[in-house]
Amino acid sequence: AFFIPDIKILSFFKKTIDKSPKMCGRFRCSSSEIGPFIVKAIRASQITIKEDTFMFKPELWQSQDEYRTIVKTYGRRLSRNPKYAFKSYEKECRKLLGLNLDAIADFIPGFYSASGRPAKNQAQILRSLILFVLLFNRTSARTSLTTWVRETLPGSIALTVLVGCTSSDQLPPLGSYYDFMNRFWLASRDIYSRTSLLPAGRNSRKPDKIIGTDGKLVEDDNPALSAADIVKRIMHGSPACDNPEAALQKLFFFLAVLPSMQRGLVDATSLTVSGDGTAVPSHVSPYGHHPASCLRSCPFRDGCGRHYSDPDAGWGWDSDNKCWYFGHTLYMLCSRNAKFKVELPLLMNFTGARRHDSKNFLYAIDDFGRNTYGLFPRNICLDSAHDNLATYRLLERWGINALIDINGRAKSSDNAPDDITFDKQGHPVCRAGHGMVSWGNDPVKDAHKFRCPLKCGHIDSCPFAASCSPGSYGRTVYIKNHADLRFHPRIPRDSQQYKDIYSERTACERVNDRVLNDYSLQYLMIRGKDHFSFWAMLIGICIHLDARYKAGFLASV
Repeated sequence: AFFIPDIKILSFFKKTIDKSPKMCGRFRCSSSEIGPFIVKAIRASQITIKEDTFMFKPELWQSQDEYRTIVKTYGRRLSRNPKYAFKSYEKECRKLLGLNLDAIADFIPGFYSASGRPAKNQAQILRSLILFVLLFNRTSARTSLTTWVRETLPGSIALTVLVGCTSSDQLPPLGSYYDFMNRFWLASRDIYSRTSLLPAGRNSRKPDKIIGTDGKLVEDDNPALSAADIVKRIMHGSPACDNPEAALQKLFFFLAVLPSMQRGLVDATSLTVSGDGTAVPSHVSPYGHHPASCLRSCPFRDGCGRHYSDPDAGWGWDSDNKCWYFGHTLYMLCSRNAKFKVELPLLMNFTGARRHDSKNFLYAIDDFGRNTYGLFPRNICLDSAHDNLATYRLLERWGINALIDINGRAKSSDNAPDDITFDKQGHPVCRAGHGMVSWGNDPVKDAHKFRCPLKCGHIDSCPFAASCSPGSYGRTVYIKNHADLRFHPRIPRDSQQYKDIYSERTACERVNDRVLNDYSLQYLMIRGKDHFSFWAMLIGICIHLDARYKAGFLASV
């Protein structure tokens, strides 16, 4: 099964490429090649059809025009009577009217069988889920989907109309919601079955990790798969890893990112992207529980397999709260629109809680290139956790400006002395913790020279004077000019341009706050990476709708 792109999408990208010919994802292509490129990319995703008894019929899909007619016709009638409280949902109504689900009408048939019972109300289900998220903690359902479907929606004709139904008899049942959510997960769901058993004690111990002075996790120097290995795989054209979230990322792009691009909220010609991860706790026991068939009198009870409500969850370090947590890491790529003062997620990726952000970014940027159909960043802003040579080399290969904070614990290059670290400006720091003194430029070596602060008279004493700088001139360190990607990126670190662009990195922190707190992701009682990914996508769509409403792009009813 494959998705045939809408002509409007192809023409939009063609105009974008014509205005500013850029690198499309990871491949360079002209405007005449953009259409075939998108078709080839979508077919290459190899989406597997779910084996079930439901089929998708296009004639049962509620179009945007049909939805608008229902809302306007019934909305006027309900607005005349205050008891229906239709006007109290005016903001949500404008947001839903500005969400055109027809963009995915040709995409989702690939997730249904070619035969069987016809699937009904698919557009209404997705619209209901988005409305539910927009109204988190504002209705009697709070954050409970069961209460929303069985009590809140049937009890409010105003909400029923906003979903796209004209009466409560047309509302889809709860099981249809979960069937819809499970279809877009591109991996086996057997591990989430109640009969699935895994070894006991798999989550009983926190990992043996070292916490740095800055409160962040120190990455292992000899990991089984290093950042350099991931970059090598990406440069060879292979996917960085299997991505069961690919379909959700495509849905998010067509429903959220692409419409925001068309409205100018996302600058497709000069895009600055920031990346960061945040801890998302899973409200389950890390120890699992015995199946009902395993009696307490069983002599092998301690070694029997257990059922884990969230088998994907693991132990991770929350650097914000300075504590261990059991759950997942949500890594996002975001952008900021300075004109409208809004921050928007561009890609959302759930990973293991133990995985370091330096690797999370590499997996995310690879997914970004594969699932956004030509959207190409000009600048990448990252914090010091991403400061490694492999990331610089990858971004240099793609022609992207890397704006990454210096990590003093990381080596500057393959030949850097082990006892020399660096500050945020890229200046060397001696083993005693003192900044070395800048001593001009050496034209012969084409390098900037730094001397021992003790020999230059900047400090009075040093505990390593005898072993580190025994000579009268003292120890010297040379930093090659324009030879090290860390200290000499495309945009100089000490320039005002660098500071202005890097200030946009806080977009990720603001989006994190919106996802976790405003939309309560960290409080949702959901299980499994599949459902976490789906709800994160819904929240991301709502954040884009909020931005369009704030910018005034959504017309009134």
